[in-house]
Amino acid sequence: MSLLQLARAAWRGAVPESLRRRAAPVLNTALKTYVRRAARAPHGAEMARGPIKLVGYYSGSHGIAASVRLAARAFEALGVPVERVDASHAKLTWVPHAARAEPASAWIFHLNPPELLAEMAVLGPRRLLGPRYGYWAWELPRAPVGWSKDGLLVDEIWAPSRYTAQAYAGLPAPVRVVPHPLFAGDYRDVVPAPRRAAFQALALFDFNSSAARKNPQGAIEAFRRAFGDDPAAELTIKTQNGRLFPDLLAGLQALCPPNVRLVDETWPYDRVKSLIAGADVLVSLHRAEGFGLTPAEAMAMGVPVVATGFSGNLDFMDAETSILAPFRTVPVDDPQGIYGKQSWAEPDLDAAAEALNRLRSDKALRKRLAQAGRRRVAERLSPQAWFAALPETLQAAALRLKAEAGA
Repeated sequence: MSLLQLARAAWRGAVPESLRRRAAPVLNTALKTYVRRAARAPHGAEMARGPIKLVGYYSGSHGIAASVRLAARAFEALGVPVERVDASHAKLTWVPHAARAEPASAWIFHLNPPELLAEMAVLGPRRLLGPRYGYWAWELPRAPVGWSKDGLLVDEIWAPSRYTAQAYAGLPAPVRVVPHPLFAGDYRDVVPAPRRAAFQALALFDFNSSAARKNPQGAIEAFRRAFGDDPAAELTIKTQNGRLFPDLLAGLQALCPPNVRLVDETWPYDRVKSLIAGADVLVSLHRAEGFGLTPAEAMAMGVPVVATGFSGNLDFMDAETSILAPFRTVPVDDPQGIYGKQSWAEPDLDAAAEALNRLRSDKALRKRLAQAGRRRVAERLSPQAWFAALPETLQAAALRLKAEAGA
């Protein structure tokens, strides 16, 4: 047992629980300070050997959890072995789980700074030998103020888009754009959900990701302006986790006319893909996106997209591949309190309604956008394009590991 473990056991045995709880904030602050200082010490970033270790929430349903799964798949699809490190139980602790130093060709953390700090405490910051990369997800024009102190936890910060990279400008580490990799085979033979109307529109979001940011109200209003209560046109709003925000869910339901269907359920993703594949258009009138994974997946399936012409989705969307709604910049107003004190986009709903009408009446336009969207995703978001965006030293290490695995 280490001296730190002995001290911890003595603390727990000698100090009453009520006093330990009162002291916890002070001790947590001290622990964060220790982890930050230890993480900044030399850690062999230029002499990397060992496996590539991908750290993240592999079982999560949110975007940054999807990112680590996609990255692991992309390495393996290219023949590069990786080790998955699950961070689902990360918490600040004085006693790291790792018993010895763990060298790696790369530590790639798909964790935002608060979770990254906790996971480093679990793993032991002095035990993580090799270069460290932090894939951070954010949606507003500027990174949270608290993130600035944690840029030095990693050797390089990865952003999913140019927009997000700009938000990280000024943080104390180099920033690199590394988009999500998508796999054409995942979208090639998706069976569309049964058709419910002659023209079907779809919007998707998770209440945990901020309903105000995703803006389903805008999708409903644009659809109403385009089609009124025409039963031959239907909009499906597919959500999840609305039960956690019953007032917001009820308010959204109250906005829905008869030809707008609200479904608040958690589905297997194959069923979600089927729903997307059966749509004539995906509507994403978001106020901000760090990347825009759902629009990218719709494009990969050949589904036209009407989206706000703002933020991360512009890395793969333009007038050739989609219809982009103009916008004006407004202060953030988020009733859930997830975002605030910055600005985001307010899309032009009349322009979005006009786009929906055009797509409904112009089959040739739908076909052109479907083909262009597929091509764009294949060009910019393939595993090969993703690999080319990685640091050259990491690419070289990956190719060495691939060769060793095939030996």
